[in-house]
Amino acid sequence: MGLGMSTCTKLLFDHDLDYLHDGCQGDGAARQAAGPQLALKVAYAPTEDSLGAKLSPFAVGDEVAVMQLSRVKGWEPLGWRQERCAKQRAALDSASSLAWPDGPRFSSAQRFWSAKVMASDGQGGFEDHLCLLQVGVSAKDRSMESVKPIVDDANDVASYAHRFNMQTARVCGAEDEPSEAPGVRVCPPVGCFVLGSSLADVAQPGEAVALTVYPASVVKKFVFEGAEDFVELPQAFFHYVAWTSGGKEQVADLQGFQDDQDVILVDPVLLRAPKPSIGDLIGTLASGGNSGEQGAQPSIEQHRFDLWHPKCGQLCRAFDPQRRSAHARRACGLSLPSCGVGGA
Repeated sequence: MGLGMSTCTKLLFDHDLDYLHDGCQGDGAARQAAGPQLALKVAYAPTEDSLGAKLSPFAVGDEVAVMQLSRVKGWEPLGWRQERCAKQRAALDSASSLAWPDGPRFSSAQRFWSAKVMASDGQGGFEDHLCLLQVGVSAKDRSMESVKPIVDDANDVASYAHRFNMQTARVCGAEDEPSEAPGVRVCPPVGCFVLGSSLADVAQPGEAVALTVYPASVVKKFVFEGAEDFVELPQAFFHYVAWTSGGKEQVADLQGFQDDQDVILVDPVLLRAPKPSIGDLIGTLASGGNSGEQGAQPSIEQHRFDLWHPKCGQLCRAFDPQRRSAHARRACGLSLPSCGVGGA
């Protein structure tokens, strides 16, 4: 990255964070002239270019400089997942009735900053990127072990999005030019170590953060709690992941923005079914394998599916037309009337 980037590791500036909040960016702009506020080195970037991912300019080994941090009011929905999860657990006594699962992707509070990032352009110069800097509120959540699940979720969701987009292209008759068909694409984050920092209350050297190119000034919830405005592409994508995984995985908290053609996702979550324990296997044998018969209590996965995907559109029916079969019902996790079949 050259001498310009190496100087990012020698940052000894004012640690005051007041100018990072809304209404105080004028002061921040004045301070920017002093130099970078954070110096980062990309250490984890597994997502490859595909039809399901936006191309990231960052690769493992790159050193980048965060020149300016600010709050974006339109990004407030990024923190709703953790807020709702905490309120839900405080209000309910029975864990079996929870829509949100356990785990740090739901319980670990995060801060989301808009970051003006300077990086090499690969030709001896520099270029600017508007990014989302995601930092754990607690210092224990600023390790690479905590950041990797953020990156891995986006990587796995992008893999599903690639297959979904190929499916959608076939439906639209655009097999030869699948990128021309409307699709779902994920902004891939990278995991970075902090090399230097003038903002100790944001992150300190040795800690890890997630960095995502995200130029939009708003974040919209597409699939979150079930009360969102119905947008067919992300709703069909949610259904597709549950269907193609046989109900073993679900995408959650689909959020981002829409451009002229695509739905662009940021910080999605992939819910993975827990591996069966010995007790589960014994219980299945003891019941004679009849746990899935009519009258059995719906699983939490079915509950989430019904709640987050209350109806289907034409794109859903394109890949899951046999909704009356037991297999389709099991994979979809929906009762027939709630999925738009039979006049619903």
